[in-house]
Amino acid sequence: MSRRPRPERLIARTALVVALAVTATACSNGSPSAEPSPVPTEAASATGADEPTGSMFTDNGTFTSSTVIDGIDYVLTIYPTAATPFTHQWYPGGDKLFTISMTAYDTDRGERDPFSTKRVVFLDRVSVTSVATDENGDTVGTEPYRLDEQASRVTLDPEPLADPLYGMVITSPKGAFELRDQVIGDLGAQVREVTLSFRATVWAQNAAGSAQVNRQEITAEIPIVIYASDKDTTTVEDPTTDR
Repeated sequence: MSRRPRPERLIARTALVVALAVTATACSNGSPSAEPSPVPTEAASATGADEPTGSMFTDNGTFTSSTVIDGIDYVLTIYPTAATPFTHQWYPGGDKLFTISMTAYDTDRGERDPFSTKRVVFLDRVSVTSVATDENGDTVGTEPYRLDEQASRVTLDPEPLADPLYGMVITSPKGAFELRDQVIGDLGAQVREVTLSFRATVWAQNAAGSAQVNRQEITAEIPIVIYASDKDTTTVEDPTTDR
């Protein structure tokens, strides 16, 4: 007859499960606790391929990463804009447009806690490099997209809260980085994937109101499937239309 585990063992197992769940939130492809801007996931999935591609952006219509460092959740989101909403209709020809957003959440505080009790996070510089590859994984043509800018200079808000040394505030709910209508233009007919390599330099307060800040780098890899077609990506069609 089997013996029931002691209470302290149950507590230890529960603590282990919680620890594993917390660790999972630090993965670059995790789901954030708070959703950023709405994304057109329903329209994108309506045109879906028969099999998953392995690309979060292509399969779900958006890419979201959650990176937790010292209790601060850095949420990066990349999604297509209205001109090219259907990620299963991104072809070599035509412009493919997307938006980048980033926000930080101090998870040591409640969402409704006073902002003065939360650690302020500054976004300094944002850079994105890219590579286009064919069906064999070989690089094709020139770099399709590149970005290297001070976040406060290119964000949607023309007057963001910012520090002259550390950059713009991205602590929720007072600040967020948003860069709209970025373009991946015409590609070679043989291109089947574009991979974006995202990197952001951030500075986070050690404690709310502290003059001491820590430098961190947030990185993510975003593969985007490019489907073979003679049609241009910018032709927005009925989602039920065959590719």
